[in-house]
Amino acid sequence: EHLGPADVLAVGAAQAVALLPGISRSGITISTGLARGFARDEAARLSFLLATPVIAGAGAKTLLDARSLATLTADPTALGVGFAVAFVAGLAAIAFLMRFLRARTLLWFVPYRLALAAVALFL
Repeated sequence: EHLGPADVLAVGAAQAVALLPGISRSGITISTGLARGFARDEAARLSFLLATPVIAGAGAKTLLDARSLATLTADPTALGVGFAVAFVAGLAAIAFLMRFLRARTLLWFVPYRLALAAVALFL
């Protein structure tokens, strides 16, 4: 409701930074939202909403790949069950993280991501 042009540009730039190895897209967009003054749950909600086009695009690319399409449509029941399980697991993970962020910070996650980025850049 209160996103301004500067907020949109900052979060968009943060997503671009996530192209670097070891940078978490959701982590950096949540961090940017926090830096822009958003509440933790608002920043997380924005980050998850921004992931929707990325996930839809990845799914569309998979469906356009003829080899993947043939594999996916070979057993429609397995496809449906896999979709349903992934959907429920995703919702559960998001619900957990939203509850977690209302009461806790993600600062403990920063050293882990920095170490992982250093390893990725080294390799």
